[in-house]
Amino acid sequence: MRAALGLLVFAACGKQAGELQFVDIKKADLVIGVNVSGALEAVDSTDIKPPPVPDLWNFKISSMAPDGINVKQGMPLVGFDPSELARELENYLNEVEAAKKKLEKKRDDMALARREEELALANAEATVRKATLKAEQPGELVATVELKALQLDKKAAELGLELTKNKAAQTKRSDEAEMLSLREKLTYATLRADQLQKSIEKMTVTAARAGTIVYPTSWRGEKKKVGDSTWRMEVVLQVVGLDQMIGRGEVDEIEMARVTKVQPVTLRLDALPDVQLIGKVDSIARAVRSKSQADPSKVVEIKIALEPTKVPLRPGMRFRGEVEIERIKDVVQIPSDAVFVTPAGPVAYRESGGKVEQVVLTLGKRSSSMIEVKGGLAAGDRVSRVDPTARGK
Repeated sequence: MRAALGLLVFAACGKQAGELQFVDIKKADLVIGVNVSGALEAVDSTDIKPPPVPDLWNFKISSMAPDGINVKQGMPLVGFDPSELARELENYLNEVEAAKKKLEKKRDDMALARREEELALANAEATVRKATLKAEQPGELVATVELKALQLDKKAAELGLELTKNKAAQTKRSDEAEMLSLREKLTYATLRADQLQKSIEKMTVTAARAGTIVYPTSWRGEKKKVGDSTWRMEVVLQVVGLDQMIGRGEVDEIEMARVTKVQPVTLRLDALPDVQLIGKVDSIARAVRSKSQADPSKVVEIKIALEPTKVPLRPGMRFRGEVEIERIKDVVQIPSDAVFVTPAGPVAYRESGGKVEQVVLTLGKRSSSMIEVKGGLAAGDRVSRVDPTARGK
């Protein structure tokens, strides 16, 4: 029955064999892999974040060095809007001036108060001396009642002196406490103004090292730009060395159990499709996450250690490739698009003498693009990528 079917196709398609697309059947290693995609990342990279400004968590980007340029140490990288700090600085500078004026006025008031207290104390002491002289007159010269009155006047004068001293001491303590408070306010306002001035200077971040500017892509696939808001711990850009790259890739959650460290990886860059990168799985994330905000499918992140290459690479270059899970040595294999499903099972259309015959296949393992052939074809055969029986339908 299979031979008859093969002959039927042979006869029907012999005249059209020259029009079909053929591919050679080869014997080679069949590599079974897990798809991986992602982007390159520099091994030598310095993250640039907003400056550590006290009590400030949200920033607005006012300037950025262009993506991809080379910078030297000390060159400006990114600037953040200092207007909020400038307004606060102005308020504290006004507080400093007000505190200085209050402090100066308080010193003058205290000096005047001390002079008035000294005068009042001197008057009280003089009153005590006069009352003492009168109260100490001989008894034969002064009547007993009058002497009693003079002694009471002396006592009253002494009490007045004590009260004047206590009042002066209390007023002095109060003035000194107020002076201390004013000095503390002036010190705080001065320190805060100095701190704000230094923070404003920090709002322009300069390069601590030479390297190449790279704008990292967020998990939403976006890059920062002038006018964007950012927070204190967010990476705005990076200064990187281009000497060595790693691949930061993603594999489907379903495939994660098949991926292990040190497995070989082959990658193709979207920007340089003719370039093949070779590497190995370096690490596997323990957590599963969503692929992106727009794509909720679950993926696992892996890092790929790449072998050195002379091809100039840049961080952020997108790649696609495979993690090699299994390698079957030296087997006959056929492209998956050259295998067709029929009631008789999987078949291929083999060229023979300028015509085409149908061959029933016995298949084995498969990769993303190739299938192991255990029976029906041999290395050197040529098969059609097009189903001849479907032509003209």
